[in-house]
Amino acid sequence: FADVLRVQASNLTTKGRVLDGLAVDKQLVAARPADPTAHYNLACRYALLKQADQAIGSLRKAVELGYRDFRFMEEDQDLDSIRKDPRFKKILREYKNAG
Repeated sequence: FADVLRVQASNLTTKGRVLDGLAVDKQLVAARPADPTAHYNLACRYALLKQADQAIGSLRKAVELGYRDFRFMEEDQDLDSIRKDPRFKKILREYKNAG
């Protein structure tokens, strides 16, 4: 179920239907609130929509839940709109060297 939602959200976003992808990601987070990847993908969708506050909040939640692919996070084009945000850099500082 979760994998299907994850793929559906990705496919919708790839086709330019980012708002629809966001809706699916919200469903996934509701179904799996402790899933760090679900929160990371939600952050990506918000960032693509240039909704920085929501993107940063979702990204922080993903990292708090254990998302640790910082190299990918620093290069993921989906996060380009928030990469220079001081809050993005703060998340990296707080967690990158913590574990």
